[in-house]
Amino acid sequence: MVTQLPITVSLTTPTVVVTQGGPPVIVQIIITSTSETALVAVIGLPAGLQQKYAASNTNPSGTLTFTAAKTAPPGTYTPTVNVNSAGQMASTTFTLIVKAATGP
Repeated sequence: MVTQLPITVSLTTPTVVVTQGGPPVIVQIIITSTSETALVAVIGLPAGLQQKYAASNTNPSGTLTFTAAKTAPPGTYTPTVNVNSAGQMASTTFTLIVKAATGP
């Protein structure tokens, strides 16, 4: 019987800072898995904040891009990244700071 190694997920930075209506913020996501694909979901994002996951060409690690609309409420949040790969689940939390836009 072959024992399957558990999958893991982490972000290269524990804190992500985005600005209302500002440029997208790209964060590296590191996923260790025996599979080349993964389903990634970020739970607990505030309204007005979007995220997009893009895998690399050879493994499920890649990037998460966060974009805050001008209507995203400023504050500090603790979202969870859930990953499903090779029939297993893993998750990690991180700190998300939405900064208020300055100027016009």
